[in-house]
Amino acid sequence: MKDEFEYLISMKKSRKKPKEGDVFVLQPIEGVFYFGKVIQANVESIDSFVNGMTLIYVYQYSSISKEMPDVLENEELLIPPVVVNHRPWTMGYFETIGNVGVSESERNVDFAFWDVLREKYVDITTGQAIVLKHEPKYRSIFGLGSYGVVGKEVHKALC
Repeated sequence: MKDEFEYLISMKKSRKKPKEGDVFVLQPIEGVFYFGKVIQANVESIDSFVNGMTLIYVYQYSSISKEMPDVLENEELLIPPVVVNHRPWTMGYFETIGNVGVSESERNVDFAFWDVLREKYVDITTGQAIVLKHEPKYRSIFGLGSYGVVGKEVHKALC
């Protein structure tokens, strides 16, 4: 079994901080690129682990080239949304290829973060419990994820 930090292939390293709307690629398989987008840069949260970090989506859309797709917002997510720090970019596991802004439909994706300790869904900014009238389409653990977590989740989704 692989270490969780071995699921993505490093590409081009960058010290440039991600911006909202940045489209990036990640490479879980040699020569196959999956596309993601920065939905919220510099997240404002009372949780110190999440504050200042980046909310991303990784889409099911893949290609053998790093060319900007026409539209990502109509694609399904490959994994639930994740909050990451900037290391995926500085280590070269995410490579930004352009910026197209964030659409209203992307802002309204049906997802929620689960607080394992309180066993409740929580708001990303306040950390407070929220009551949902339905089970969200996408669910992930509340907290900071690493590029290793992203790689492992992508690997699980593809297998």
